Amino acid sequence: MSESLKRAVQAAVLHLLRPLVKLLLDAGIGVGEFMSLVKVAYVREARNRAPDAGRARGPNVSRIAVVSGMTRVEVAAILAAGEGALQTSDRGRQRAERVLSGWWNDPDFQDELGRPAVLPVSGGRRSFASLCDRYGGGPRFATILDELLRVHAVRRSADGKVTAVSRTYATVRWDPDGVLAVGEELADHCATLLYNLKNPGRPLLNRRVVNAQLDPRFMPMLIRDFEQQASTMVESMDDALNDPQHTLPARGERARDAVRLGVGIYFFESSPEEASSGVGMATEAVRESTQTGRRRRSAGGRSR
Repeated sequence: MSESLKRAVQAAVLHLLRPLVKLLLDAGIGVGEFMSLVKVAYVREARNRAPDAGRARGPNVSRIAVVSGMTRVEVAAILAAGEGALQTSDRGRQRAERVLSGWWNDPDFQDELGRPAVLPVSGGRRSFASLCDRYGGGPRFATILDELLRVHAVRRSADGKVTAVSRTYATVRWDPDGVLAVGEELADHCATLLYNLKNPGRPLLNRRVVNAQLDPRFMPMLIRDFEQQASTMVESMDDALNDPQHTLPARGERARDAVRLGVGIYFFESSPEEASSGVGMATEAVRESTQTGRRRRSAGGRSR
């Protein structure tokens, strides 16, 4: 892979990560937990790509370690954990989340009923400062307290003491099924785009129209009209796609031949600042890298 193409891939991944990181920050998931998930994803994909994937002898740990850049110990541990388990630890976990977990689970910071004790902010071994020293990675507790107060995971009383009111730092409360649906839809869309990159001669349908300078006064009207048009079209597609004549039974001999096909339509909206700080900056970085590479090759040609 050329350097310019590699930079383009990195820029695309960075842009893709922006909305994903928003989700992770809102959910109180730190970079350490995210890296654990990334490693699981690398191992599973490398395993599925292996020439011997699906054979009885099992995945080649050494090969997966080579292509993923991970150690054999890490790969073996992830494979041993199975499909239902994720490799997570407190290392790299969101600091505020670690503090809350310690508050709810450590007897040193609980009352006689096993609930999180009401703590003074500082002073002594049984204080919020001491809790942060043990679980937050250091004695600097003020920033963690401010963040927990901001997301309403902690309440401060008139006497200055603090009470834990939530088990999680997550700044929003989502329905688990809704979160899983987000992951599924993002995976479907990315799979289509990647398929089209690899198969430009026979791409899957993927159309996108954008007005980057839309007058906001017209947005409500356009959304209303597009929603009506899209609803009519999607209902017609749904009838055709899920026609019993086109659908194999969920069980039986032919069930293994079934394929998954779907159509997705969605709105997206961003401010000019968000747009310019995302793809625009990434594109400029790739262009600069490409131009630099051309200048180097040109200079090298003249020197010979």
